[in-house]
Amino acid sequence: MMEVAILSGKGGTGKTCLSAALATIKNEMVIADCDVDAANLHLILQPE
Repeated sequence: MMEVAILSGKGGTGKTCLSAALATIKNEMVIADCDVDAANLHLILQPE
C-alpha cells in the first residue's frame, strides 16, 4: 500500500485540489482532510 501526504504551512497552495484530483484516479482510497480551521475536501468530492 502506498501512502501519500500533501502538506503545506501556507494557505491557498492547492492542497485540497491536488488531493481531490489524486482521489479521483483510484476508487479504493482512504482520504482524510486534517485541516482544523477549514476542512472542505468533502465539498469537492461529495462523499455518500
